[in-house]
Amino acid sequence: MTMEDELEINGDVLETVLSYVPLIDLVAATLVSKPWSDTVSSSLRHLNKLKPWLILHTQATRHPYATATHAYDPRSDVWFKVSQPSIKYTSALKSSHSNFLYMLSPSQFSFSFDPLNFDWHHVEAPIVWRNDPIVARVGDSVVVSGGGCDFEDDPLAVEIYDLNARVWHTCNSMPKSLRDSAASNWLSIATTSEKLIVTHKESGVTHWLDPVAKSWSRPFVMNPSGDDVVTSYNIGCTNNNGLILVGVCRNYENVERVKVWGIVGDDFGCEEIGEMPLEFVESLRSESFGNCGIHVRVAGDVVYVYSTSTWEMEVVVACELVAGGGCRWWSVRNVVAREGRVVDRLIVTCSEVGIDELRRVMESGEDWRFEVSSRS
Repeated sequence: MTMEDELEINGDVLETVLSYVPLIDLVAATLVSKPWSDTVSSSLRHLNKLKPWLILHTQATRHPYATATHAYDPRSDVWFKVSQPSIKYTSALKSSHSNFLYMLSPSQFSFSFDPLNFDWHHVEAPIVWRNDPIVARVGDSVVVSGGGCDFEDDPLAVEIYDLNARVWHTCNSMPKSLRDSAASNWLSIATTSEKLIVTHKESGVTHWLDPVAKSWSRPFVMNPSGDDVVTSYNIGCTNNNGLILVGVCRNYENVERVKVWGIVGDDFGCEEIGEMPLEFVESLRSESFGNCGIHVRVAGDVVYVYSTSTWEMEVVVACELVAGGGCRWWSVRNVVAREGRVVDRLIVTCSEVGIDELRRVMESGEDWRFEVSSRS
């Protein structure tokens, strides 16, 4: 009996077995034979589907800025410690959007946006020196916006790096209504292949930038219907639901809640998708400040919600947007906090990681290792 005959007979059984295997171990299974590779693909499509990884990057605040990376795969409910070749850390590691990592110094701008941050690009720094800009990839451009801290420079300045031509372009400045809040701490962003969407986290005032036209839209105000008062606006883009809003709000009894809305139409109308269970809301509450301040990272159809007080972050709350409407909620223990590490800086990203991305780094000849750390 050939391997092909055996797989034809036991294909369903093998698919089921593979659905319990962590993704990093499935890479080796795809190399056994073509039938095995096809069975792995079928198992990932039909039985235990891929879900975006939550990735935590910790970094020391002093030179040489030592870093460590831990990744959570919700498909397998497993944390991995990711060992990778060291890169030259020229400054603080930062992220203001999904899986986009960057470092910005007066002389150099380094950034990475592939799923596992395997490729790093090192280019000349933008003209305006910035302390806390919003930085994101939009199509074939990287937009560096706001965050200016020099009195001689425009704090609303926008510069665009063309990934194809490898040159910087200037752009119309951010709208003046954002002058006092043109930094990543005050703004939430989302991207499409054509636009950078920027929302003021306290007011919900939203603008979008077209990098090709180098122009900003007029303001829109996100205003979910109902009696709740939204106190924090956080946006992201998903695969099936498009632009979404994750908001902290208070009801008439002054109880804090977290809801998810889909954004529809050109006027940024809001349709409620789901609400976070109250026990998860409590887990995000800051012990120091008493409120529920949140950031979000979005990839695929999964939203990761975490506290703005990252030094207190014991859990991350995950929300999967279900096809046809509704949400599935669960919580993920912060493995960095659980292992008692002293963290100087914690950067949170998320990525859609698949077999191809894992195979690429494992076969690169460089020292990449994924060690199972714990289950959530």
